[in-house]
Amino acid sequence: MMESLPSVYLEQRKASMRFEKAVVYYLNPIVVAPPFFDSSGGPFDTTPTECWLELYDENGIVGQAPCGPLMESVILPLIMNGQTLPYEQWYNKLYWKLRNNGFSGEAINELGRLDLALHDLMAKRAQLPLHRLLGAERDWAKVYASGCGTNLTIQQMEKEVACFLDGGYDCMKMKIATNFGTQLDRDVERIRIVREMIGPDRRLAIDANQIWTADEAMAFFDRVSQYNLAWFEEPVHSHNFRELRKITKRCPVPVGMGESVKNYYMLEAYADCGVGQLQPIPTNQCSVMDWLKGRDLAYRSGIEFTAGGISHLTASYVASGREEDMVEYLYPIMHPLRPWMKRVPEEKDGKFILDTLPGAALEPDIPRMIQKGLVAHTEYFRSH
Repeated sequence: MMESLPSVYLEQRKASMRFEKAVVYYLNPIVVAPPFFDSSGGPFDTTPTECWLELYDENGIVGQAPCGPLMESVILPLIMNGQTLPYEQWYNKLYWKLRNNGFSGEAINELGRLDLALHDLMAKRAQLPLHRLLGAERDWAKVYASGCGTNLTIQQMEKEVACFLDGGYDCMKMKIATNFGTQLDRDVERIRIVREMIGPDRRLAIDANQIWTADEAMAFFDRVSQYNLAWFEEPVHSHNFRELRKITKRCPVPVGMGESVKNYYMLEAYADCGVGQLQPIPTNQCSVMDWLKGRDLAYRSGIEFTAGGISHLTASYVASGREEDMVEYLYPIMHPLRPWMKRVPEEKDGKFILDTLPGAALEPDIPRMIQKGLVAHTEYFRSH
């Protein structure tokens, strides 16, 4: 895979780094209203942004990324030590240092968030926007609109779908299996209404958030197959490979999996089970390289590739792939984050349009956050 990556990126991976300062901003909740529910989760009433990291190299160049409290307690003590190492050695050292925490745990996830900051830093060192550092030949990413929480009234859901149509999205996804799959008649009616609103030509996907067995999922799918569904996301438990194999053999549309996993090897298992769409999230993976390997696995397997998470940041990664790859824009959760950003992709005609400044296309307005009381407290680290 490495030979397919741009030479400028490979050079940055071999360049030495020393970390002089780090800042972790602990954020107060950014409220989501109304709260969001899926089949088994909710209320999700805040955006998924606990903290934000700024990491300064020896030249004062700063890499930034969203993170969690483990950045302060677990990750930064391992790098704020005055050492100078190439990026690849830094990452390899930390990866194996965290081995005993497990390769699907929160510590390895936090290492992945450090890696996002390091990639922002490398892009700025190279004076390139991140998507161009990763090989993009365009400055946009295709987006599908996601929402239709199971708690919404029909009128609220219709209003949200109308917003998606106004945004020019030609692909949408809705939550189903209301209240642990106990209101299936209502779910069937909701799908009918959305299909009628968006017309026959736009793609419509459904997401069960892992709630069913294969037989239960297919029983529901048979009730809604007439609505020309694009894919069926997480119909079964993300670690139940027996049930996953059963449903991929029976379901006539692609089965989507991959949001929950933190390393590439789990994506291989999904591909082996016959999924038709891989969905690794950059902020969930243990490294950018694992995410890129997952993307290329989808390409080799001839299946769709999408990625969600913090949508406007994910766009910097998705733009480096195929034009048909998509960012999931979970609008009810992610749109409230947008006003707090000083740098954010433009939303236009079903795409995120990326700027061409160095680094990732999403950056918070920290001074404004501080002024408005959104920063709860700040932790500073110096090299020693």
